[in-house]
Amino acid sequence: MKKWKFLFAALMMSVGVIVSSCGDDTEETDPGPSLTLKGGTGYTSDDATLEIGTTIKVGVVGGKSSVSGNKLTRFKCLFTSNNIPTTLLDTTINSDTFDWETELEFTSVGTGRISFELTDKGAMKTEKGFNITVQGPETVKYSNIELGSWNDPIGSFFATSEGVAYNVAQTSTIPSNQAKIDFLFFKGVDNGNTIAAPDDVDANTISDLKLNLWTNKNETRFNPSTLTAAQFDAIGTNYVFPNFDLNQQSTKMNQLAAGDVILFKTQSNKMGYIKIISLYTKGDKMKIDVILEK
Repeated sequence: MKKWKFLFAALMMSVGVIVSSCGDDTEETDPGPSLTLKGGTGYTSDDATLEIGTTIKVGVVGGKSSVSGNKLTRFKCLFTSNNIPTTLLDTTINSDTFDWETELEFTSVGTGRISFELTDKGAMKTEKGFNITVQGPETVKYSNIELGSWNDPIGSFFATSEGVAYNVAQTSTIPSNQAKIDFLFFKGVDNGNTIAAPDDVDANTISDLKLNLWTNKNETRFNPSTLTAAQFDAIGTNYVFPNFDLNQQSTKMNQLAAGDVILFKTQSNKMGYIKIISLYTKGDKMKIDVILEK
């Protein structure tokens, strides 16, 4: 009996040693290097929707693994759009910590992902990133605007800031209203149906418009456009207007017909389109839609 008890005791002791040894041999999992996106005022670190031309600041702070202590060896920053990655930075390093930031400007519309990757000496990697959506400027649209002759109560003058038409009585002696007007309508013997800037020479020869009394004449300029009426109608709440061609700029667009679309730029540099809906056969009247940068 004593021998059995000894053997049993010895067996129990052996088991105990085995269990204890298993616990001591467990290794802590290496998380790899740490990587944190810089946030707070001035930084972008989460999914964002931006207007074209926007510049953002991004940055990261990295550190070696708390387990392995391996030094950091490589940092990459990528922008991926349409499954095509563009390397913004790929650099080798040899340090325990890493601190980096830059500014990024977005000059075209679309979607993409900005990603950051940090690698250490043990080939462990950590990746962080966020998505970016870039869209055109926000637009405002005015529909079925009627413009008339100098003696029509609906008025000949249009303010894009308000979407409102003004008549001669409301503009001729009120400078504050004159300052709102971006273009006007007239129908002339030579020019036909015309949209013109307040400073247009021909418009200023029409005495009934009383532009000679104005002290504020906005210098709106026009370009011809290949945009169709259907394409105009399809413009949504955000849109990238084409570059304005200074070589083709004019103070007026004449001989207009229903379905025509013209491009304009206000004195405050807002871009927009005018679509001619209809031209009345009786009286000097025009109906238009207008869409421009908000």
